[in-house]
Amino acid sequence: MKSTINDMAFRVWSYFLIFIVSLLVILWMLQITFLEPYYKASRTKNMTQIILEVEKAMQQEMDVDQKNRLGLLFARENMCAIVYNEQGINVLDVAVDMLGQSCNLNQLSSQSKHDFIELVDHSPNQEIDVPFRNEQFEQAMTFYAKSFEVDEEVYYVFVNAPMELLDSTVEILKKQFITVSVMVFTVGTTIALLLSRKLAYPIHSMNESAKRLARGDFDVKFKGEGYQEAIELSETLNYATEEFSKTNELRKDLVANVSHDIKTPLTMIKAYAEMIGDISGDDKELRKQHLQVILDETHHLEKLVNDMLSLSQYEAKVLEINETKFNLKDHITSTINLFQSKYNRFEVKCDSKIHVYADEIKMGQVLFNFINNAIKYNKKDGKIIVSVLKRNKYEVEISVIDEGEGISKEDQLYIWDRYAKINKHHHRKIDSSGLGLSIVSAICDATGSDYGVESELGKGSRFYYTLKIAK
Repeated sequence: MKSTINDMAFRVWSYFLIFIVSLLVILWMLQITFLEPYYKASRTKNMTQIILEVEKAMQQEMDVDQKNRLGLLFARENMCAIVYNEQGINVLDVAVDMLGQSCNLNQLSSQSKHDFIELVDHSPNQEIDVPFRNEQFEQAMTFYAKSFEVDEEVYYVFVNAPMELLDSTVEILKKQFITVSVMVFTVGTTIALLLSRKLAYPIHSMNESAKRLARGDFDVKFKGEGYQEAIELSETLNYATEEFSKTNELRKDLVANVSHDIKTPLTMIKAYAEMIGDISGDDKELRKQHLQVILDETHHLEKLVNDMLSLSQYEAKVLEINETKFNLKDHITSTINLFQSKYNRFEVKCDSKIHVYADEIKMGQVLFNFINNAIKYNKKDGKIIVSVLKRNKYEVEISVIDEGEGISKEDQLYIWDRYAKINKHHHRKIDSSGLGLSIVSAICDATGSDYGVESELGKGSRFYYTLKIAK
């Protein structure tokens, strides 16, 4: 898989790389940059706790064990401390020179002791903290002094402690961190690369499948694996592919059927026009029959074109809806009368007092197409029932029921598509463009009317739609 800046695998890898580098930078700052400030804060805290231990020890008569415990405490923390009274006399000899020669307390003169004692007495909190650098050992240190009372006697504790890490310790930490960083970076980068490829593979695979689909290969299968989002996407794309395949089949049927419906009347018109010129030119009756056939085929061709134009306009939602109040039974009767010359087995079940509020012309097209479809697929001499029932106090449901062969559950999903043929065999029993149910669907969608079909194979069909009851 070729990686580019916009490639998913490259981007995922780069994000992981940024995360690893950021993590290493944070660790470097915590381990190296902030190590000394953290160490100094920790030393100050420990120094305060040790002084509290000295105060407690001074408040009671100390035995050898207590002195040894304080000595170990000072040794562990690498500090030295001495307690003086107000006269500058050493009253606690357990905390002696734990730093060896680097303990500056051993070098204090009597005057220096009294000067520090005076500074403590005049400080706000009776304590002082003086950082300095031991030039002999080239080490940062601190001098801390604090006063406290025991049995109304004032004592002063002086503490000397180094405040700087040994350079050797810092160097060891740096070398160790660099080694760990190289290992983490190498392993992390490798894992990130493998993970990015694994995450990107389903997308890459589905992209290749999509290219095949774009070239018209509807047998392609999308494979998603590795994580839930890829699996769900592949399922959605496979479903879309199936729908595209069905739509493609319907498109082919549409082209074939429309071509057939245009070619058939044109062929008939041409044939009968030639017959008039060659055969029936002088025979008035025969010529009249031939001319009628030409007129019928011209009418059918005109209806096909008009239906296709109307459907396009409805789907484009460019037509205005003009709703008026009208009597529903009169509306049904006038629509049925359009078919009486070709079909007369109708039964109407409708209360003559029901008035509805709708676009009478457009909803008349809906009823016309439902009846036309019922006639087309009804059994020979079968009855067609137009029934009206109140759904609720706001709307009525108009049903057109036939006694035809019925429609399977699978075919019911596609009967509203353009030129859908329920039995896949194109024929013209009566005047029909094959777009009737598509026009019904477009009109009902545009007007907000609920519509549908209920059917079982061998038991006929019921097509229905709803209208608002007029107040």
